[in-house]
Amino acid sequence: MTIIMILVTFAASALAAPPVQDTKLKPEDLIARHIESIGSKEAQAAAKSRVASGAITLTMRVGGAGNLTGEGILVSTGSKLRLNMKFPVIEYPGEDLAFDGSKAATGFLRTGSRSRLSAFISQQDTILKEGLLGGVLSTAWPLLRIGEQQPRLEYKGLKKVGSRELHEMNYRPRKGAGELKIVLHFDPATFRHVRTQYSFMIGATVGSREAPNQNPESYYSLIEDFDDFRESGGLMLPHKYRLQLSVQTGNATSLHDYNFALGQISHNEKVEEKIFTLK
Repeated sequence: MTIIMILVTFAASALAAPPVQDTKLKPEDLIARHIESIGSKEAQAAAKSRVASGAITLTMRVGGAGNLTGEGILVSTGSKLRLNMKFPVIEYPGEDLAFDGSKAATGFLRTGSRSRLSAFISQQDTILKEGLLGGVLSTAWPLLRIGEQQPRLEYKGLKKVGSRELHEMNYRPRKGAGELKIVLHFDPATFRHVRTQYSFMIGATVGSREAPNQNPESYYSLIEDFDDFRESGGLMLPHKYRLQLSVQTGNATSLHDYNFALGQISHNEKVEEKIFTLK
């Protein structure tokens, strides 16, 4: 009887224990599970275009002070996308980032210069050209177009990110990435894409006789975080989206957060082609 009780207890505890997560996956396995997490093949194929909009708050944590509240919208169809932010401030009216299928473009401030975010993406326009910006919120998401994009992928296992462990995979475009490092993170329980980090460094430069000052190394990082996944049009899509831009140069340091609270996500709206071209 004692042996039977031990066996019953062991079996019950084994059934109650959570399944052991994969610690080593092939990139194609991770992508397959991720695609399944988005929704059925039929629902994915039915969504030809997408418009995600809502309130946005800009928090200047370092390199500025205060918050700005405005409106943001992400429009996509196929590989084309446009992210627009509007703030009620003359000095910083917002952001405009777009890819029309062949050319990436970023907007200018009224002074004729680019913001830190616009400058980052202008310099690293692979983010737009590959369809990475916006994650699964965009129809351009490259993991849904692997055959077309053919990136080089490297699965790195479960990695600690903040307070949680996430599947990590390096993403390198087939061409044009330069020194940009792209890392994708996925939730190990759901395989939803929850984070992308882009980073690059500009090395120190030694001055010349005419300009003897030495410029130290500069570090640039852009992080996208996705949360609050809910059903929309048969697809599980994030309704919270954050962009965090960090810039560290010899002259200054800045850390800005753009937090989207997406109130509406619609599919298959008529989208004019000209919306993806910045004037």
